[in-house]
Amino acid sequence: MTSPDRRPDARRAPRLAVAAGAAALVISLGACTGDDGSAAAVTAPPPSVPVLQPGQPGEPDATLTGSAAAPTVTPTARPADARFLQDMIVHHAQALVMVRAVLPELTDAEVKGIASRIGDEQEPEIDAMARWLEGRGQSVPPEATNPNLTDHGTHSMPGMASEADLARLAAATGPEADRLFLALMIRHHEGAITMVEEHLAKATDARIEETAADISVTQTKQIAQMKGMLDRLS
Repeated sequence: MTSPDRRPDARRAPRLAVAAGAAALVISLGACTGDDGSAAAVTAPPPSVPVLQPGQPGEPDATLTGSAAAPTVTPTARPADARFLQDMIVHHAQALVMVRAVLPELTDAEVKGIASRIGDEQEPEIDAMARWLEGRGQSVPPEATNPNLTDHGTHSMPGMASEADLARLAAATGPEADRLFLALMIRHHEGAITMVEEHLAKATDARIEETAADISVTQTKQIAQMKGMLDRLS
């Protein structure tokens, strides 16, 4: 005969079930943050029991099971934020085109160093902006994967180089390549800062605001450095 203090407590079973369910919910919510720190799409595991969905007046209730009964949260993007990132991807892509066109011809160590740094910084920034757009169902400019697709004759963003500018840059050699690159990239960076300032004046997603501010801080510093180099080489 089982002793009373050893007898299995039937009341513990539902408590354990509730605790297990709560733990699963915490794990599910903990996975809601994407690699970029923003809220990611979340789909809860399909419930193991049917969910009753009340019908409209005069209509029968519906019984939902499996994925149909699982709540789904889809991240959204404000149009202004999406447009800012789309434009900035194209703007960054032209910076990569400029760097790659002239880097082998640069002769000044400082100029070559900042050109390499700009390329190394802006390529992953393009990737991050593209992932943010993709995660919210927004279109990603083709320049995100091929910077050379930028149509330099039709852009309207500030600071962008023209086809003629890029042709001159690609043909430049020696100290002239150093000076021309600096002049074009200073103007290009100034254009990016103008885009940031225009966007920050609007209501925006906190993560996009942070991205825009980072671009402004980095490129403002690089403008000062490049102006110093250009003065030295003039």
